[in-house]
Amino acid sequence: MISFPFKSMRGGQKDIVDAVEKAINKKDKLIIQASTGMGKTAAVLYASVKVAKEKNLKVLFLTAKHTHQNIVYETMKRINAASSETIKFAGINGKRSMCLFENAVEPSLFIEFCRAVREQNMCDFYSNTFTKSKDVKSGVVQALSSGISDPKSVIEAAKDLELCPYELSLLNAKQSTVVVANYSHAFDPSVALGFSIRTEIDPGNTILVVDEAHNLPSKILDMNSFSISQRNLEKAYSEANMAGYNDIALKVDRIVGEVRKLAKESVIDIRDAFAITDLEKLEEIVKFHEKGYNIPAAFILKNFVEKLLSAKEEDIIYVSIDEKGKRINVNSLDPADYSAGVIDSFYSTVLMSGTFRPVEMFSSLLGIDGAQLLEVDGDSLKSNRLMLIDKAVTSKFTARGEQYSKIAEEIDELMGKITNNMIFFFPSYFFMDKVYQGSKFKHRIMREEKNMEREKKTELMDKLSYSSSVLFAVINGNFSESIGIKNNMVRLIGIVGVPFEPPSIKLKAMQMYYDRKTGNGFEYSQVLPTMIKVMQAAGRGIRSSNDMCAIVLMDSRYDTPVFRKYLPNDTVIVEKSPIDIIKEKGFI
Repeated sequence: MISFPFKSMRGGQKDIVDAVEKAINKKDKLIIQASTGMGKTAAVLYASVKVAKEKNLKVLFLTAKHTHQNIVYETMKRINAASSETIKFAGINGKRSMCLFENAVEPSLFIEFCRAVREQNMCDFYSNTFTKSKDVKSGVVQALSSGISDPKSVIEAAKDLELCPYELSLLNAKQSTVVVANYSHAFDPSVALGFSIRTEIDPGNTILVVDEAHNLPSKILDMNSFSISQRNLEKAYSEANMAGYNDIALKVDRIVGEVRKLAKESVIDIRDAFAITDLEKLEEIVKFHEKGYNIPAAFILKNFVEKLLSAKEEDIIYVSIDEKGKRINVNSLDPADYSAGVIDSFYSTVLMSGTFRPVEMFSSLLGIDGAQLLEVDGDSLKSNRLMLIDKAVTSKFTARGEQYSKIAEEIDELMGKITNNMIFFFPSYFFMDKVYQGSKFKHRIMREEKNMEREKKTELMDKLSYSSSVLFAVINGNFSESIGIKNNMVRLIGIVGVPFEPPSIKLKAMQMYYDRKTGNGFEYSQVLPTMIKVMQAAGRGIRSSNDMCAIVLMDSRYDTPVFRKYLPNDTVIVEKSPIDIIKEKGFI
C-alpha cells in the first residue's frame, strides 16, 4: 500500500491529490497553480505513484534544473518509509554533469566528444560498463542491486566500481517505477527519442509530471534554437578546403562574407544556403579531421546545417554581436510547435507551478487543449504573505533619471526601520548600481556581481543568515530563482521596476508572430515572460508554510490591468512608502 509521506495533509493538498488521481484515471491533462509552501510536490508525487502502481504505469517526473530534483528524491524516500512496499526510483541528469572522464570540453560539444572517446575505446568507465556485444558487466549488476537511486548515489557507486554513471542511471531507470529527469529528456528532439529507447519508457504507459512548469515554454524554445559563431564558420571553411570539398568551402565563404558586412544585430537570409546532399560531404570533412579528442569545426557546422534544413518558416534567423564576436542564431518562436505533441503522447500529464497565473495563457502558450485546471488559492497562505504595489516610484525609461534617487530614498527608509534581512531585485546591473550609489546605508548592502563564482554566491547566501543584511540582486541573475533561504531569514523582498527584456530582433519577431497568432503579441512576448521572472523572485522569501514575507513591487505600472491579472487578488496598493502597512500587518 502506498501511503502519504507525512502524518497529515495540509490545506489544499487533498484537493491536489484528488484532482491528480481523477485526471490520471481519465487519461486527462491537468494544470495546477498552487502557491509556494503548500507541499504540491508531495501531493502530486504521492497521487501519481499511487495510481501508477494500481495501473502498472511509470512516472516520469521532469524538472528545469538539477537542484529542483532534490525535493523529489527526499519525497520518494519519505513515501517509501511510510508505505508497506518500496517504490524503486531513479534520477538522471545530463550526460556531461555525470561524466567521470576528465575533460574541458564546452557543453555544446560534449555529446560528440563522448561519442568519439567511446568509439576509440578511450573511456575506461564506458568499457567497464558494457562488453563488446553491449551486455552489461558484473560490476553493473552489483551496482544496480546496491540500492542506487538519485544521481549522487549513482555517481558514488560508479566511482567505486569505475563505471559510467550516465549509463548506470539509464539502466537503473529501466527497472524503476519513478524516473526523475530534466525537461530535455522529453522535450528536446535530439535527446528524447534515445532516452525513451534506452530507459524503455513508453509515453503511452507513462504519467508525465512537469515541475515548475512556468519554465517550460522558454526552455523548449532554448532547446529548439541553435547558433554558430563566425569563428567556427571560418574554421569550417579552412577544414572544407583542406579536405578537398571546395564547393562546401565556397558556400561557407559566402555566409562569412555576409556576416562580416554587418555592424549591428541584423536579420540574415541563409535558409537556402545548403542542400540535404551537403550533409554527407560535411560528414566526410568531419571524418577527415577527427582525431582523438579533437572535434573539428566542421562537426559544429554539420549540426547547424542539419537543424537549419528543418527550421520552421516562422523561425527567426539573425546575426548577434557581443564581446565574443558575431554569431548566426536560429530561434524558435512558438513552444507549442514542440510541446503539444509531446504532452499528448503521454498516458496523462500533470503540469504544476506556483507561478502559473493566468493558467489559460500558459495552456495556450504550450498548445494544450482540453486540460483540467486546478487553482489552489494562495489565500490559504495569505496570512504569511503580504504583497504590495508601491505606486510612488517607477522604472519607466523616460523617468529613470529622477527616479534613481527616489527609489534609493524609499529603500533607505525600509532599511532604516527594518532590521530583518531583505533582498531587492533590479532590472539590470546598471540600474542596481545607480540606486546603490544614492543609498545612505551602503555598509549594510551586499551586491550581486556578474558571472559570480559559486563560492562567492554561497558566501552572500550565508551572510543572509545574519541580522540586518540586505542583498541587491538582478532579476534573472544568480539569486532570483532556485535559491534556498533557510529559517525564514529574509522577511522582505523588493522588486524594483518592471524587468522587461531589452529590445532585440528576436523579441520584435516574437511580438509580431503572436500578434498574428493571438492578436496580443505584446502580452505573450513581453508581459508574460516578465511576470514569470517577477513572481519567481517574489517567491524567494516563502519556502514553507510557516515562512512570512512582505513583497513590495516598486513600480506604479504593476497597478494596471495588464499586470494585475498575474498578481494575487489580495495585493495591496500603497501611494507612498509601504513601511506603515508592513508594520501594521506584523511583517517586521
